Amino acid sequence: MKKLIIIIAVAMAGSIAGLAVFAADMAPARELSPMMEEIQAAMEATRLEVADLKLQYETAGSDEQAMEIMREVARVKREGRVEMMRIQLRHARLDGNEELVIQLEEIITRMTAPPVKGTPITRPVPQQ
Repeated sequence: MKKLIIIIAVAMAGSIAGLAVFAADMAPARELSPMMEEIQAAMEATRLEVADLKLQYETAGSDEQAMEIMREVARVKREGRVEMMRIQLRHARLDGNEELVIQLEEIITRMTAPPVKGTPITRPVPQQ
């Protein structure tokens, strides 16, 4: 389950809150694990902060202000995704799951590392 959460959280970057609602609707009623309670709390905090920023966007006085608010929305969402990974990392350490700890540390490093300018990106050659 933990690996599935990681893949979904990274792949569904902009729709984490929607994913949680969908999962909650599909799952039978049961008590959440402490990790899932923390993740849901983090997701809710991110959702509220983004909602507040979207209200600010609606009343932005200039294009520059609107762009700055949208950059802040992107930053808040990115930090929310990183926080979910950190919660999973903390619980993996508590569980003694070293393989998952290593995977999560690598993911967090990639998510938080600033892009390096001038570094070529290797992409696969399209198949004809």
